[in-house]
Formats: sequence, structure tokens, C-alpha cells
Amino acid sequence: MASAVIELIKDAPLFRGVTDDTLRALTQGSFVQRYPANVSLFDEGEVSPFVYVLLEGQIERFSVHRGRESGLGFIEAGATFILSAAITLQPNSYSARTLANSRFVLLPAQNLRAVFQTDLRFAQNLARDVAESECEVLAELKNQKLRTMAERLANWILTTVPAEAQGEWTRLPMSKQALALYLGTTPENLWRSFVALEPYGVGVRRREVSVADFAKLTDFAGPNPLIDRRKARSDAERMAAPASD
Repeated sequence: MASAVIELIKDAPLFRGVTDDTLRALTQGSFVQRYPANVSLFDEGEVSPFVYVLLEGQIERFSVHRGRESGLGFIEAGATFILSAAITLQPNSYSARTLANSRFVLLPAQNLRAVFQTDLRFAQNLARDVAESECEVLAELKNQKLRTMAERLANWILTTVPAEAQGEWTRLPMSKQALALYLGTTPENLWRSFVALEPYGVGVRRREVSVADFAKLTDFAGPNPLIDRRKARSDAERMAAPASD
């Protein structure tokens, strides 16, 4: 079983470049799990015995306080999550649930803590992952504090709808309710923001969105690579990729 799990996770950023011995140590006692959409993975405040590596699907992070719920972002395939809590033995700082049919590997957290002490390359990978997560959190804080709701939605559309899809309908990767939670608003205010973007070429129907004029929407949105890190990172990775023949 461990060898099968190694094949599934070895190309994830956290495990790149580590030795076969390290991978075997990390995957002892691990297993693969598959859940349908809308299944809770863990709750904030728990101390999780596992770290998750998402292979397929999409996960929503969220938090609840005094009956109020807020989305904290989405986890995409290839990501490893709740690393900080696992390494420090701290309670989870958020809850998580599946947004789509998802498959992931569960690695015993104690394995990561042991390997972190003995494998320099793995420790460097983990430190890089945690540093990236901190930058993501600060970027999202600036997104919430420095932009209006319509500007947040406009920039989210720019990072989600590919430029080559101008004038076409693109399916939203999550429900409008999940998007509203993530953007820090209600479904009603999200709809008003979609309406406010109509003069800038944005159309919406059911779970689809279209952009008639990316230049006009970009002028309104005012994208900033220090805030819109997902777009900036994907552009940088594409530029760094070797040219195809």
C-alpha cells in the first residue's frame, strides 16, 4: 500500500526531491480516501492525526463563529493542507469540506513531525509551503480590506475565467453560495455585485459567467500581483515552463 501511495504523492510540491527512504517513512500507515461533495473532513479546534494531500476534486476552508460562517478559500488538487497544525500539534484553525467528488491521501501527522527533524530537503519543502501559505493569507487580508465587494468579485473573475474564453460562458468552479462565503458577503449581495459588473462586460446565468471585454473589466478591477497571487503565480509558472516543440 505504501508504494502505491508514494506513486500518488511523489510529484506534489511538498515531496519533490526527497529520497525514497523519506517517502517510505512519510507514508507508513497512510491510506487513500474518496468522498462525495459536501462531506466534512475535519472541524476547527480539533487536533488532526492526519495531513491531507488532495489528489482530485476541490476543498473549501471555512470558519464559524456565533452562528456566522465565512469562507477562507479553496484547496485545489496537488495541495497538502493542515501542515502547520500537524507540525506544531496545534488545533486546526479552520474547518474543511469537499466541494466536489474528491480523492486524497491521509498521511499520519506523526510521520511528518519525525521526518521534519531528520530530512533537510523535506524540511525546506515544508518551510516553503508554510511561507507560501502566509503570503496567501496576507494577500487575502488585503483583498478583503482594500477592495469593495464588486472589485473583489471582478478580480476573482479575472483569476478564474481564462482570457481565451472572452465572450463565452464559463462554468463557476463552485456554487454561488460558496463563492459568496469566500468573498465575505451574502448570496444576495453577490448577485448585486454581478449586476454592478454588467457595464464592464460581465454576464451571469445560473452557475455560469461570461466576460465580453477583459480590458474593460481589468480597468475596473485594478489587479495587483501582490494581492491576486494565484494569477501572478500561474503566470510565473507558465513563463518558467520549457517551451514545447
